Amino acid sequence: MSIVRVAWDFQAITGPRPTGLGMSVGLLLKAFEDHCAQHTVIPLRPNETNSALVDVPDRMKWEQWRLPNAVRRIHPRASLLYSPALGAPLKCALPVVAHVHDLIPLIFPEQFHGPSGFYWKQMLPRSWKRARIITVSNAAVKRDIMRILDYPAERIHVVPYYPDPSWRIHAQQIREQAARDENPLGPTAEPVFLMLASHEVRKNIELAIQALAELKQRHGMAARLVCIGGHSEHTPVLQSIAAELGVQDSLELPGYLSQDEITERLLNCTALLFVSRYEGYGMPPQEAQSIGVPVVLSDIACHKEVYADRDRISQLATDLQFAPPMVDTGNHRKLADHMHKLATDPDWRELLGRHGIAYSGTFSSRRTATALLEAFEAALVR
Repeated sequence: MSIVRVAWDFQAITGPRPTGLGMSVGLLLKAFEDHCAQHTVIPLRPNETNSALVDVPDRMKWEQWRLPNAVRRIHPRASLLYSPALGAPLKCALPVVAHVHDLIPLIFPEQFHGPSGFYWKQMLPRSWKRARIITVSNAAVKRDIMRILDYPAERIHVVPYYPDPSWRIHAQQIREQAARDENPLGPTAEPVFLMLASHEVRKNIELAIQALAELKQRHGMAARLVCIGGHSEHTPVLQSIAAELGVQDSLELPGYLSQDEITERLLNCTALLFVSRYEGYGMPPQEAQSIGVPVVLSDIACHKEVYADRDRISQLATDLQFAPPMVDTGNHRKLADHMHKLATDPDWRELLGRHGIAYSGTFSSRRTATALLEAFEAALVR
């Protein structure tokens, strides 16, 4: 096997606070470095000060000018360019492999307007179509690319993500500290449901707020909903919905929290709700599952591919061969029913926790690295 020398665009993992995409790209890089050590990664950084690219002009300047120039300078030492986040160069001295995390700009174009809309809705797809190979995290995104971009199926490689091991490490540390302090972890008398989502329409936080009100009105159960994530112009809308439904005092919007704080809240919550209208993958449920936290998901295509894969389910113990609860993105009554059962049935909650740990264990960094290397090799033989 010949050595693959990958010029790797570090755009997504530059900056003090990585985005969800940045964390996913970091996992891809770590998997490749850990399991493909005989191959080479040549990092291409937008800057040496670890400053994030903050706006569209910055990104376009990097992707279409500075990055191609950096590739030309290292051309004899590199086999290909991997652009694992946002746009790829339209012209490049090396074969380009582009990673497409999601198609949000094309499925929710109304979120992208003004001068930057050209970048998100036209430049990004154009750069993806120019790539020799595209990598995606699951088959649902692959189908979207085939349908929307008319890109050939044989040139799209599924490279699955895997749960970040640091979540399990943090969870174990918190559990050990709680045991030393004689402070038991777990749901309290008042059920607490967690969401990890930025405040945008696509994340469907309003469905959980409606379910919270339904839980109170139909089941007579008081519960809290804690939505951890970045505030936006949609935040007042969410607060208004909660006020109209009489659950404003049960809604907590703390903004961003550290991983340690999130892990502790996960270990003490009744369940994680992740009911987005669209996702490219949806990492938070996988991270929650890896530490034994029950999850309730929307029944969108990517969640079915990632969290209800029949082949993976068949690998589990007989009593764990099921998928986590899923709901239609508009059915708040069904979501409330799931929340009620989770709050009142500790055996079901415990079974879901064991299922999550086992199912998340079917994903591994080694499998990710193998799939990524296969994509790189396919780009070099075309």
